[in-house]
Amino acid sequence: MRFDDRLLTVLNQPSGDRHDAAVRWRQLVDLVARAGAATDSKMIGRALDAIKADAGTVEPTLRAAAARAVAALPLPLGLLEYFAADSLFVSAPVLAAATLDPGQWRALLKVTDDETRRFVETLHPELALPPLDLTDTLIRHPKVERAPAGPTLGAVVARIERRRRSRLVSRENIHAAADGSPSLFRWECGPSGEIGWVEGVPRGPLIGRSIARTNADGVDEEVARAFSLRAPFRDAAFMLAGEGLLAGEWRISGVPEFEPADGRFAGYRGVALRDIPPSAEPALHSELLADPDSLRELVHEIKTPLNAIIGFAEIIDGQYLGPADHRYRERAADIVAQARILLTAIDDLDFAAKVHSSRPPEPRRTNIGELVERLAPALRDFASTGGSIIEASRTTRDLHALADPELAERLITRTCHAMIAQAAEGERLRLTVDRAGEAVRVSITRPAALHGVSDEALFGISADALRSSSLRLVRGLARVAQADLSASASAITISFKRA
Repeated sequence: MRFDDRLLTVLNQPSGDRHDAAVRWRQLVDLVARAGAATDSKMIGRALDAIKADAGTVEPTLRAAAARAVAALPLPLGLLEYFAADSLFVSAPVLAAATLDPGQWRALLKVTDDETRRFVETLHPELALPPLDLTDTLIRHPKVERAPAGPTLGAVVARIERRRRSRLVSRENIHAAADGSPSLFRWECGPSGEIGWVEGVPRGPLIGRSIARTNADGVDEEVARAFSLRAPFRDAAFMLAGEGLLAGEWRISGVPEFEPADGRFAGYRGVALRDIPPSAEPALHSELLADPDSLRELVHEIKTPLNAIIGFAEIIDGQYLGPADHRYRERAADIVAQARILLTAIDDLDFAAKVHSSRPPEPRRTNIGELVERLAPALRDFASTGGSIIEASRTTRDLHALADPELAERLITRTCHAMIAQAAEGERLRLTVDRAGEAVRVSITRPAALHGVSDEALFGISADALRSSSLRLVRGLARVAQADLSASASAITISFKRA
C-alpha cells in the first residue's frame, strides 16, 4: 500500500467516541512523522490539518506520549509547528531533539506561547537576539557579546537565594544583635580563595582569610570541599575568633563565579549571617506570599530551565537519539520523576500566589463536605489505575470552613494522590470528613507502605521523603491555605478552621 493510501485509510476511519478519535490521531502523528520526502503531498496537508483540528479531543498525557515516541525522527516542519503550538508539557521532548537552522527556529517561535518560547531560547540562546548585520556590527561594535536568552537554572537559584536573604535582612530582629554588633556582611574572593572584598562590616578581620582552608581561617570543611569542586555552598559554619564586634559564629553561603569570556574560575561571592533564633522565622504563608506578583514571575522563570531538564532526561531515558547505558537511563528516569515532583510544587506555588493576589478582604467559606463528595469519583478513578480502592464517607452534609474553595480542592486532591500513590494493589483507603471542636477535618488512612514511618521521614527534606509521598510539599500548600496537615498512626489529616 502506498504511503498516501495508508494516510487516506486512517483519515477515513470513523471516530465515534474519544477513544477512537485518540487512536486515529496517534496513527496520523506516527504516519506523518515518518513521511520523509513526501511532506509536500496534499494528503500530508490533510493529515496535518486533522492532527491540529482533533488535538483538543485527545488527553494531554496521550499527546505527550506521542511526542516522545516520534522525538528521535527528523520530523516534517508542519508537524513540528503543531507540536510547538501545543503546551510545553507535550512538546518538550520533540523540541529538545529537533535540529533546525536559526531561520526555521524563528519561524517556529511565531506559533509558540511564552513558556515554550523561553524553553526553546534556553536551548538555543542565539535565538533571543535578532539576526546580526555583521558589517554594521564590526564597524560600530568591534567586540560583540551575546548574553544568554533567559535565566539559567543557576541564575534562578541565585535569585531565589538573594530574595531569601533580603527578606531575612529586612526583619528588625536581625538588623543588629542586642549589643549593636552587625549581623550580615557580603564578601568576594579570588581564585586562590582569599577574601579580597567585604561590605557591611569592618574589613580588617576578614581580608586575607581563605575559604579554601579549614581550621586556621575558621571555615567549615564543607566550604573547603565545595571550593575544591567549584560548587555552591549554603549556611556553612564560619567562626571568627577574638572579642571584636565580628567575633562568634556566622553562617556563610557562596556561589562560584566564572569568567564569561573563557569560562575560567574567578572565585566566589556570597553573604554571611549570624544564626537566627527559630522564633524569628515568620509563618510560611505570610513569608511566601508577601509579594505574590513577584513570586509568580519567579515561578515562571524556574519552570523554563526545569522543563528543559525534563526534556533532556526524557530523551536519554527513551533513547531517542541513540542507545544509552541502563545506568544512565535509570538516572534519567529518576531525574524526570524528581523534576516532575518539583514542577508540581512550583505549580502549587503559582496557584497559591494567584489565589492570594485576588483574595477578597473577607475570608471565603467552603463547604468541605460537599467538596469531598464532588471529588470522590475522580479520586476513585485515580486509585483504580493502580488497583487500589477509595471509600469516601462523611458524617454530616454541611461542614463549612474558612478556606478558599480552589485552594481547598487542590490541597485535598494533592494529599489523597500522595497516599493513593503508595497504596498496594487491592488495598482499601478510607476518606472521611468530620468536625472536631473548631476544626473541619479531612482524613485519609495511611497505606500499609507508610505504616510506622516517622513524621520526620514523611515531612522531611530528604530525597527519600520526596520519593515516598511528597507530603512536605503538600504541608507547605496547607500552610498557604491556613490549614494544618498532620499525621497519626493510621491517617493523614487536613484540619481547616470552622466557619
